Amino acid sequence: MKSLRLLFCAVAILPAAAAPQDLGTPAQQAVKLMTVPPGFKAHVFAAEPDIRQPNAFCIDDRGRLWVAENFSYTGPGGPWRPSGKDTIVIFEDTDGDGKFDKRTVFADNLSFISGLEVGFGGVWVGSPPGLLFIPDRNGDDKPDGPPVTVLDGWGHHDQHETLNSFMWGPDGWLYGCHGVFTHSKVGKPGASDNDRVIVNAAIWRYHPTKQMFEKFAEGTSNPWGVDFDDNGQMFIEACVIPHLWYVIQGGRYHRQGGQHENKYTFEDIKTIADHKHDGIQGRKGGHAHGGARFVLNDAFPPDYRGKFIIGTIHHHGMYTEAFEPKGSGFVGKHVGDFMMANDPVYLGFNHDFGPDGGLYVIDWYDPRTCHGQTPAHIETGRIYKITYGDSKKVDVDLSKLSSHELVKMQVSSNEWYVRHARRLLQERGADANVHQSLLSLYAAATETPKKLRLLWALHDTGGATESFLLDQLKSPAEYIRGWAIQLLLEDRKPTAPVVRELVRLAKDDPSPAVRLYVSAAAQRVATSDRWEIVEGLATHAEDATDHNLPLMLWYATEPLVMQDNARAVRLATASKIPRLRELITRRIVAGSSGNATPPAPASPKVEPAKSVPDTALIFRINPKEVAGRKPVEISGRSGLPFDGHEDHLVFPHAADLSFKSSDSFTISAWVHLKEVPQDGWKGVVTKSRDAKPWYGLWIEGEGRWCFGGGRNLTGAGAVTGWQHVCAVQDAGKRKLYLNGALCGTGAADDGSGAGDLWIGGAKSTREFLDGVIGDVRIYRRGLDASEVACLAQNP
Repeated sequence: MKSLRLLFCAVAILPAAAAPQDLGTPAQQAVKLMTVPPGFKAHVFAAEPDIRQPNAFCIDDRGRLWVAENFSYTGPGGPWRPSGKDTIVIFEDTDGDGKFDKRTVFADNLSFISGLEVGFGGVWVGSPPGLLFIPDRNGDDKPDGPPVTVLDGWGHHDQHETLNSFMWGPDGWLYGCHGVFTHSKVGKPGASDNDRVIVNAAIWRYHPTKQMFEKFAEGTSNPWGVDFDDNGQMFIEACVIPHLWYVIQGGRYHRQGGQHENKYTFEDIKTIADHKHDGIQGRKGGHAHGGARFVLNDAFPPDYRGKFIIGTIHHHGMYTEAFEPKGSGFVGKHVGDFMMANDPVYLGFNHDFGPDGGLYVIDWYDPRTCHGQTPAHIETGRIYKITYGDSKKVDVDLSKLSSHELVKMQVSSNEWYVRHARRLLQERGADANVHQSLLSLYAAATETPKKLRLLWALHDTGGATESFLLDQLKSPAEYIRGWAIQLLLEDRKPTAPVVRELVRLAKDDPSPAVRLYVSAAAQRVATSDRWEIVEGLATHAEDATDHNLPLMLWYATEPLVMQDNARAVRLATASKIPRLRELITRRIVAGSSGNATPPAPASPKVEPAKSVPDTALIFRINPKEVAGRKPVEISGRSGLPFDGHEDHLVFPHAADLSFKSSDSFTISAWVHLKEVPQDGWKGVVTKSRDAKPWYGLWIEGEGRWCFGGGRNLTGAGAVTGWQHVCAVQDAGKRKLYLNGALCGTGAADDGSGAGDLWIGGAKSTREFLDGVIGDVRIYRRGLDASEVACLAQNP
């Protein structure tokens, strides 16, 4: 591997390359097209040629922007290789006019920078397969040495779904997001598979001094933006499918595809949004999102505080969202536009606030909104700054302040100062004087958000003792009680007094928000100590219809069911939460066989047809008759081998091969696998994957068969050796069969796209199969169960 070369230089407005020509609207004109609310102004902070391909950024303790220029992006399916061309650049506005006047290259020769954060004597860089740390202990903007790989195993199957959106959480951990179609096994370099964490559609976190890594929660689609509100509640936006989520530690959320790591999850938590952006204000054409930040400063008008600003990729701008408390969680409401670029090439997907309260947003600036980049636009990129009124000059370097001054900033109304000062206090380590000052301010504070900020600072600096946190469980403020619970369970080693308090709170706490924290904490308690906690939570009939609590309680209960069936039955019988009763019963039925779905209702035995007539057979591949391809014989069956690397067959679009949701059709295929793939989706028979609406047979990312399209119908797991898989659409329904047995049902879907038919892969996503494909048939009618069984028994 080419050795990493680190460069540094500092110049005023240093151009990175010649200015591009005819690549959209010039930045100074583009900013004039933007519409923002009254009183706000948009500025060009930086633009090409000074910034190109900005993919991630963060803001340091001096208010400077550290920006990643990513020249490695090729879109999903690759082929992706390390480029050694990515760069980290520091931008500084020394005169406060809203645009940079100093540009410093900190490091280059990096590859695919997907996330960036500064702290603890260096820079944290997402660069799959690694989470890197580039040291700069003296803060001179010159690396002290080559990057250190802190964690490896990060995948890049889908390059816009790898580790991203870094930020320091209130508890002192580095948080980040990860998408659904990239499959990572994360651990310290050299760790075995058993010591690694599977990360696939998740929020993750890493502790910079304890060197601990874990999944915080899992699910959604491609989360690209995370933040905490005034009470430390986590919210994220996701790029596609339902976009808005309230995230609880240990939560499992609706997935865009694939299966949860725990196959007994059964049900997952759905979005909190009461709206979709596709169609809002008459806008159409998709609703992908990127970037998320709460307004937590006094630079914006007061009615903006607590609002959630998210980027809209397809609609080329930024939206404002708000959250209304409901039960243990929230309902997400659409407020309106915050900024509309009115430029179809604008592609902003990450933003953050600076010390003066100005909002910075990076703009990839490319007409292709997803999956790759337009070659000509490799030289484009912008950074905008949005202010209320004029841009302000702020001279700040928090690292030069005393710890006493940093402590006082914990009650600032500007969250930028709170967060940066807290992290600096954490870096400086335990200090008795700091702890005493924080405790004094905590005792005097009356507002919950200020008390929480002091509590977090006390915890992050090692001053929140167990006895202190146990005392906070009696606080009248529900989020203080909740956060005390989370901090007490941080290392998953609760003492007996902590477990006793969790049992008490589970039974008696009147707040559903606190009970939600207890249900999350219960997942971090040893199963032998967990029973009384879940039994207490199950007594609250008022939680039966809560958005989060029944399922969070189930996630804590599930490992107990097979440990003690009799006690689980008693819990189900006594539970005041019907859904918990249902899920316990379902888990008992599944038993130890691994059958995670309840048995299908009894049905008459299907006698296979003696033969399947060729009526409406419109496509067939006989492996022995494909020109230029040599079949292989395995266990008496013939098939075409595919190597998993660009190897596939293409058949041009024909009208007969397109099907509307009202049409009937069948896909039948024999497939042989040496190993069941677990590293992403694999196409077997796919049509119009590049020209939706599409359809086909895939093995999805968790190794299960999938009748794919706009709605993915997932069935039984693929197996090694030969297997017959059959997808049928008929009478408004879809059915999926494996080896003649029905394994999944769903609603009919549109597959009328005009793209090519691929065997052995999927066009555009290029999800190639490593295996052998035998007889393939497509019928323009729905086969009945007896005909499917006949095909499965008579290849």
